[in-house]
Amino acid sequence: MMFASEHTAASAAPARASDCLQVRDLTAGYGGPPVIRGISLGLGQGQVAVIAGPNGAGKSTLVKSIVGHLRCVSGSVTAGGRDITNHPPEKIARSGVGYVPQNEDAFGTMTVLENLEIGGYLLKKRAVGQRIAEVMEVFPALGRMRKRHVSRLSGGERKMVAIGRVLMLRPRLLILDEPTAGLAVALTTELFERYIPALSATGVGVLLVEQKATEALRVADWGYILVSGQVHVSEPASTILSRPDIGEVFLGGSSSVLAGED
Repeated sequence: MMFASEHTAASAAPARASDCLQVRDLTAGYGGPPVIRGISLGLGQGQVAVIAGPNGAGKSTLVKSIVGHLRCVSGSVTAGGRDITNHPPEKIARSGVGYVPQNEDAFGTMTVLENLEIGGYLLKKRAVGQRIAEVMEVFPALGRMRKRHVSRLSGGERKMVAIGRVLMLRPRLLILDEPTAGLAVALTTELFERYIPALSATGVGVLLVEQKATEALRVADWGYILVSGQVHVSEPASTILSRPDIGEVFLGGSSSVLAGED
């Protein structure tokens, strides 16, 4: 059984419910040859989609293009029905798109509470406290750690703060770039089995870039697998997990690559 061709995968995405995010024929790079070429994908409100693939496939480049940290050469990005292509990152954040990068995701010299307050910088002052309470309902541990400095937290706790800070602006779309990088197995499991489902249950669309793709796909609705800057697979997550030939998408690599063992 063969995977969907690049053409089929790319054309399948726009046909899906994509009221949260729609990427069409996106091409981007860093001044030389494009790193990603003709990528299309969609995400509906309250859905979880995983972007997976081997190192160098263009996953982080794609994310940076969506959130305005890298200029798109061609193609378009629409979030919540608004064209945000090549808009500045702050304007994209105002459009309801939250982004948690792999590194530098929280302010270590500040307390948990101060990080959340900064995350609500666009809110009216009287609304900040209420929103902090709402975020702490999603992540109760933040309430217990509110006075602790982020530099004294574990990797998993810090990631929780980073996500909570981005949630302060009530994003309709949350993009997480390698959130489990450096996390212990138990914390990785908690993120996938508890926090990601909790976020999607509130109606937030979650776009998850992840090397530990097997675990991520188990809690996802849809999966996109990138190889050499292009979408090679665009299928329901359950379908991808059930394929006996999943390793073929990694250009002959073994299926262990899908589990992040690269």
